[in-house]
Amino acid sequence: MTYLTQLRTFIEAYRLGSLTQASERLGITQPAVSSHIRTLEVQLKKKLFIRHARGIDPTAIAHDLARSIGSHIDNIEIAFSTVQARAANIAGTIHIAAPGEFLHARLAPVLAVLMAHDIKVRIHPGGKDKIYSLLDEGAIDLAITASKPHSRALGYKIIAQETFVLVAATNWVKHNLSRRSKPVLPADLLAQPLIAYDEDLPLIRQYFEQVFSIQIDAQPAAIVGDLRIVLAFILEEQGYSVLPEYLCKSQLKDGSLILLHQPINPPTNNLYLVWNRGNLRHPRVVFARECLLKEFDRS
Repeated sequence: MTYLTQLRTFIEAYRLGSLTQASERLGITQPAVSSHIRTLEVQLKKKLFIRHARGIDPTAIAHDLARSIGSHIDNIEIAFSTVQARAANIAGTIHIAAPGEFLHARLAPVLAVLMAHDIKVRIHPGGKDKIYSLLDEGAIDLAITASKPHSRALGYKIIAQETFVLVAATNWVKHNLSRRSKPVLPADLLAQPLIAYDEDLPLIRQYFEQVFSIQIDAQPAAIVGDLRIVLAFILEEQGYSVLPEYLCKSQLKDGSLILLHQPINPPTNNLYLVWNRGNLRHPRVVFARECLLKEFDRS
């Protein structure tokens, strides 16, 4: 006798940490979920979960079982959904979340591929907290993030690597840094206006620590929670900042922006395509995921 259905239920409960959420995700009753888990526990002669008011905690044997079969269950779901996608009408709606600047600069050509297959696309711009909240709620099918997910319920794959560059408007540099050293040193910038993405200066701190081996201590002249607007401030000759290269590639090419420093090993960060593992049983989601992965492989 095989236990594929029970194992699939176990994996869903394990990843979500809840029998209730597993039943909702699988479209079955909670008693059915409990029955599937009990069947496996009888066969293994071991408890898989410790139940409590807030959900379930996996036992050691549950962790071992999940590590052993999790990827195989996912691959079966993907293979079956891929065949379904070839044979069935996959038209419908896909919800995708990503940072606004990445959507603006990189995602439009990829989404055109989905729309060509009669898939309607709903875009949810947002930062890290919003994106992971939407994933946890099951409100979106796919997401692009600059952080590696930690939830067992989420699958992911690296799709790109963003490179960070220290930039300013060319005319601004001529008027404010023309007599400074080349390449620009941190001391040259201390008295100059810094345009930042947020109070913590994440991109700027990473750049200065990796490239200059210093911790920057600066009060930004402006803080803007959208890197596209940071770019606009810089183009208006209001100061300098650190940006993802993909966001300002055309401005660097046409000369309106200039690199203030060109390190041999510039700071980089991975970008991830993320999905709820349980959604891989839906042909449209699998098709959309594969389309995005292929497009980013080509880019």
